[in-house]
Amino acid sequence: MSIPTLASEYSDTAALATRIETHEKYSEHPGDIIRAVIDALGLRGSEDLADIGCGDARFLARLSGSGHSGCLVGVDNSPTMVAVAEGVAGVKGVLADATLMPFGDNKFDVVTARHMLYHLIDPVAALSEFRRITAPSGSVAVTVNHANACGRTHGLVADHARRHGIRPPVGMINAVVNSDTIADMMTGVFGNVALTRHDDALLFTEPASLLRFAASLFSFYGIPTDQPVRAAIRADLSAAIDEWFASNDGDGWRDPKGYSVAVSVA
Repeated sequence: MSIPTLASEYSDTAALATRIETHEKYSEHPGDIIRAVIDALGLRGSEDLADIGCGDARFLARLSGSGHSGCLVGVDNSPTMVAVAEGVAGVKGVLADATLMPFGDNKFDVVTARHMLYHLIDPVAALSEFRRITAPSGSVAVTVNHANACGRTHGLVADHARRHGIRPPVGMINAVVNSDTIADMMTGVFGNVALTRHDDALLFTEPASLLRFAASLFSFYGIPTDQPVRAAIRADLSAAIDEWFASNDGDGWRDPKGYSVAVSVA
C-alpha cells in the first residue's frame, strides 16, 4: 500500500477536477476565481506571465483563449500537470519546484500562484523565488483559502479515516498558510500587499454530490486508491451522509469557505 504524497495526488487530474467542479456547481454565491485574479492584477494581456503550481492549466487556458499576447508559462512539479499545460495553445509547461525555478532574474512581468502555497513546507522561500523571477514593478498574485475552509467536510473525512486507524500523511497541507497569514508573509518578502477576501460556502442539497467531494479529499487523509479499506471507508461515509440528509429533511449541508487574493509589487 502506498502513502499519499503531493506527487501521487497530482499524478492525474481526476480528484482535482472533482474539487474544482464542486466549487463551481455548489458554491452558495457562485463566483469566478480566475476573474478575481485577473481583476486584482489588472492584466492588459501583453504581460509575460508564469503561473506557479499551474495544475490543470485552466487559468492559462483562459488567458490564452482570451487572446493574451504575452508569454504564458505553466510551472508545476507534477509531470502530468506540465503535460496538460503543454497541451494548451500558446502555453509552455515547465517541470520545476516552486522554490528553485530555472528562470533568470526579472524574467516575468507577472507571477501567479493560485491555491498552491499551502502545499509547501517553506512558503516564504517560494515567495522569495517569485520575487526573484519577477521584474521590478511587476506583480505577484497569490490565492489562498480561508483558515478551516470546508472544515465540516474535511472533518467528516478525517473522522472516518480515524475510525479505521488511519492518520493524515505528513506534508500534504501547510495549515499555517491561509487568508489570515498571507498578508504578513507577503509583506515580509515584498514590503507591500493588497488583499481582497472572498467569503462563501459550499451548499449540498443531496447526498451524492457531498460524497463525491468528500471522496476527492481522501488522499489528504491517508486514503490512497490502493488503501485496502478505502471501499469500506467510502461505504461508511456514504451511510453517514445519507443518514444526515434523512435526519435533516429540507436542510442543505452548508460548509463555510472562502479565499483571498493577495497582490504584491516586486
